[in-house]
Amino acid sequence: MSLPLIAGHSPARKRLILIAAALLLALVIGLWLWLKGNNGPAAPRPPEYGQIPVAVSVAAARIGPLQRDLHALGTITPLAQVTLRSRVDGELTKLHFTEGQAVVQGQLLAEIDPRPYLTALAAAEGELARTQALLDNAQADLQRYRKLARQESVAGQQLDTAEAQVRGFTAQRQLNRAQVADAERLLSHTRIVAPQDGRIGLRRIDAGNHVRADDATGLTTLVQTMPISAIFSISETRLDILRKAQAKTAVLRVQAWDADDRRVLAEGTLEALDNQIQTASGTVRLRARFDNADESLFPNQFVNIRLAVVQQDSVISIPSAAVQYGSEGSFVFVIGQDKRATRRVLQLGQANAGRVVVESGLSVAEHVVVEGVDRLHDGRDVHIVEQQS
Repeated sequence: MSLPLIAGHSPARKRLILIAAALLLALVIGLWLWLKGNNGPAAPRPPEYGQIPVAVSVAAARIGPLQRDLHALGTITPLAQVTLRSRVDGELTKLHFTEGQAVVQGQLLAEIDPRPYLTALAAAEGELARTQALLDNAQADLQRYRKLARQESVAGQQLDTAEAQVRGFTAQRQLNRAQVADAERLLSHTRIVAPQDGRIGLRRIDAGNHVRADDATGLTTLVQTMPISAIFSISETRLDILRKAQAKTAVLRVQAWDADDRRVLAEGTLEALDNQIQTASGTVRLRARFDNADESLFPNQFVNIRLAVVQQDSVISIPSAAVQYGSEGSFVFVIGQDKRATRRVLQLGQANAGRVVVESGLSVAEHVVVEGVDRLHDGRDVHIVEQQS
């Protein structure tokens, strides 16, 4: 009875054995592949974040002159500004200028009807001529009376009267000459000429209008643009520095920068210092003079003024952008030959024009990080992408 039972279960047992063998084979193959993968060349692994070199821009510490400037906000002001007005009443007949035109001293700009003043001049000259004729006759009479007086043929009273007439006509001639001169002056004012070199503004009246000597608005304005000046103020606390600089050199250089403080518009010199401090603001006003040959400065333009007051001839300096500030003071990141950043505390001096003096802590030609400093720490590897001058 037992033999048939064993024979009946024999196929199932075979299937179990085959399945077990297949699983064992798969396990062996998997183990072999795993061992082969570990024994082969290792796949590259991404580096740690802290080991990625930081891209930076550097600049070398350099030795040379560095000046100190006083900064101020200035207003471009013409050295001369004239409102052209008529000095006589009359009809404005002609305008000889165009708006915005550059003119020279003595150039004819406008004409007023001269006929009434020509008539007045002719009348004054006629009166002078009549007085001169009367004076000539009185002088001739005086000569005759003096001759007769020597012969005692005329009374002394007549001689005195003749002398008085000559003096009277002489005074009248002087008055008539003054009237002629005044008439000539008024006639000359019918021609309006430029009192100086400059540039004409917009006209305020057209030809054909009647103008008067007491008109407040005038015909137009004329401003001198070459040379031109800038008016600016500095604090009274800076006055001592300025006076010391003036004692060292007679001419102080002044630069006018644009409103963004990025571009130099003109260079000039300090011309004048006001004689008193403004009590309301605690500042003192100064005037700088610029040749302005290219007319880059325009009247009433706002500019940034830099007045050079101190010159240091041989100092080590670095860009101000490289300087960082911490609890221990001012520091920079110095890049060595190994292309690693080293944090270094510095003693700094005066700063000007984007550079600062290094008094100690840095040598000439050492490179400091200017851009990319926000990702640095002591010992961090760097990659230099730009080297500034």
